[in-house]
Amino acid sequence: MAVVRDIGYKDIFDIILVSYAIYLGLRFIEGSRAFNLLKGICIIVVLFVVSQNLNLNTVTWVLEKLLPSGVVALVIIFQPELRRAFEDIGKGQFLTEETIDDKTIEDMATDISKALSSCSEKHVGALVIIEQQIGLKEYIDNGVPLRAAISSELLGSIFWPFSPLHDGAAIIKNNRIEAAGCFLPTVTNHKEVARELGSRHRAAISTSELTDALILVVSEETGTISRAKGGDLIRDITIDEVKRLIIIALKRVNEPNSNRWRFYKK
Repeated sequence: MAVVRDIGYKDIFDIILVSYAIYLGLRFIEGSRAFNLLKGICIIVVLFVVSQNLNLNTVTWVLEKLLPSGVVALVIIFQPELRRAFEDIGKGQFLTEETIDDKTIEDMATDISKALSSCSEKHVGALVIIEQQIGLKEYIDNGVPLRAAISSELLGSIFWPFSPLHDGAAIIKNNRIEAAGCFLPTVTNHKEVARELGSRHRAAISTSELTDALILVVSEETGTISRAKGGDLIRDITIDEVKRLIIIALKRVNEPNSNRWRFYKK
C-alpha cells in the first residue's frame, strides 16, 4: 500500500507513455518476420528467468553469454523496421493518421477496375488483392516490393503476358501497390472446384479462406472477373460491381476508427 501511495501523477503519466510506446512498437512490426523473431526472443528471456530460479547453472551461463551479443544482433536484424520508423519521424509523419478523401478513393477504384476491365477484354489473367484488417505481410514478402501509386497503366503492365511479374498477385496496401509477383498458397478443401480452375483461381480461393482481403481474379481463358470470399468463388461479376467492391474495401481501411497509423503501416 505504501508503494501505491507513493505513485504520483508523473509516475502514472510515465507508465502510460512507456506502455503506449511498447504498444506502437508491437504494432509497427506486427505481421512481419520481425514480429515472429520478437516472440522467439521473449521465449529465450522467459527460459533465462526460469533457469535462474531452478538453478540450472549451465543453461544460465550460456544465456548470459548470448544475451549481450544479442542486443547488437537485434539492431542488425531490425534494421529495416528501425530505418523506416526514423524516416517517418524525420518526415514529421510520426503518429499521423493516414486518411484520404472520397474523391481519391473513387479515382483509385476507377484505376483498378479499369485495369481489370482491360485484362478481361484481352483475356489476360490477373489477380488483385486489397488488404483489409488481416495483414498480408507473409505474401508481400515473397513478391517484388513496389510501393507505387495506383494506376491502371501500372497494373495493366504487371499482368501483361511475359511480364516478369504477371504470374503472381498484385497486393494493394496503404492505398498503394505494395508488391507484385506475390505467390499465394494453393491448398484448398474445395477440390471439385480446384480441378476446374487454373492456378490463379485456386490461389484466390485458398487465400480467401485465410484472410478478409478483397480478392479479384480475371480468367485468362474466359475473361470473366470473379471474387473469392470465404473459400467460395463468385463468378462473372460486372465491372460496376467490381468498382463498388473496391470502393467499399478502400473506404474500410481508410476509416478514422480503423486505428491504422501511417508510421507503422508504410
